[in-house]
Amino acid sequence: MKRIACYAAVAAVGLFPCLPALAQDYSGRTLVVGTWGGDIERLLREHVAGPLEAKTGAKVEFLLGGSGDRLSKMVAERNNPTMDVTFQNIYEAPSALADGLVVQPDPSAVPAAADVWPGMNDGCYAMSLVGLGIAYSKALFPEPPEWADLWAPEFKGMMAYAPYPSSEGDGMLAVAARVAGADEHDPDAAFAKLAELGAPSLTYSSLDEVLSLMDAGEIAAAPMISGYVISNLDNYEGIGFVFPTNPGPVLVRDMVCQVANSPEPELAQMFIDLALGVDTQAAYAKTLNFGPTNSKVELTEEEASRVINTPEEVASLLQMDWPYVISQRSEWTDRWNKEILGQ
Repeated sequence: MKRIACYAAVAAVGLFPCLPALAQDYSGRTLVVGTWGGDIERLLREHVAGPLEAKTGAKVEFLLGGSGDRLSKMVAERNNPTMDVTFQNIYEAPSALADGLVVQPDPSAVPAAADVWPGMNDGCYAMSLVGLGIAYSKALFPEPPEWADLWAPEFKGMMAYAPYPSSEGDGMLAVAARVAGADEHDPDAAFAKLAELGAPSLTYSSLDEVLSLMDAGEIAAAPMISGYVISNLDNYEGIGFVFPTNPGPVLVRDMVCQVANSPEPELAQMFIDLALGVDTQAAYAKTLNFGPTNSKVELTEEEASRVINTPEEVASLLQMDWPYVISQRSEWTDRWNKEILGQ
């Protein structure tokens, strides 16, 4: 059945578009979804799991934890997986596909995937967009800084970093390399340039910790993932956040994956289709300040100002060579501890 005909045929009976198995009764079946807890779990229950259960009679069970744990679980259960859907980080999805742990994105099976920004479904389906930008002390930066501004002599030793290895640390190395005229494939240039900022004032374990010190002007700036910081800005009058332009913010995105050879592949495709749909994507943007990957999401001017949303913003994102970065992480962890932290 052609896609347009499929939509027309199902509209009258209120079923999901273009998923031919939906006429089945899935009562007594359980879809297992691995994801993070907190607001992400809550939104997925409200906008994806609930509607899916109501339409199909199936049950959705969430397995909460970190993406590394889920990746390890897929490897351990390769021949007999218990998860059907898993949420992974941008750098985990391509390797998971290459290792045969997840299913190649397929818009014919997940129609909403066709509306995702071009080039984003890399390894798995792109779920949300955030950028690594700069959280900064307004007392020390009268104007929102560019990356290069962090290298002003007066800010030496006043940076804060997340523990390495991390997306934040990898992104900052990529930025430092570009400030030095190179990229992440030249780690010597990256580490040398980042070391010029001096040992960080803080390696933080919680946002409250670093934001409190930044609000007091004791920390000048920190590379941070946009959604988490923007959600906290109302609590700190002395802190700003900016997406730099030269280079642009480092792309960090969460991916939703269909696990290969899982027990419930059809339910998995339905779940992912709902997750990528306009309703769920808009909720992510409005509640979590995570940019929508679905290009058809419409936001108010205020909502759009807090996320990566427009074609121009998407085009400005700095996309790293994540497979290369991950292959270097063991060596880079040693170098980070010695050359950046001075340990």
